[in-house]
Amino acid sequence: MAKKYRHAKIKRKHHVLRELEAGLAFLSSLDSIDGIIPGEIRPKAGGQTGFRFQYWTPSGFKLLGRSSAAVQELFVISSRPADAVARFQAAGFLMAPTGSEDVDG
Repeated sequence: MAKKYRHAKIKRKHHVLRELEAGLAFLSSLDSIDGIIPGEIRPKAGGQTGFRFQYWTPSGFKLLGRSSAAVQELFVISSRPADAVARFQAAGFLMAPTGSEDVDG
């Protein structure tokens, strides 16, 4: 079983895609963020690199992080999730919604 530990609010059980490190560092620096839990990495061909908002959760929200060859789920625990998403988007890390996502809360 993989050992879990935290570094800068990011729970490390699974590896994190290298292309997502800068965005996760910014997200973990926000006061409204209590924790980030990266999920498994799955192979995925093509697509735009970056973060995409998925949905709100009772404790925060879920993002998908994409690299050129993989996708990773990221569960974000936040006391003020709408504020965190707005700041993440204003910093240019969040890809534009495709129409089905509502990031306004």
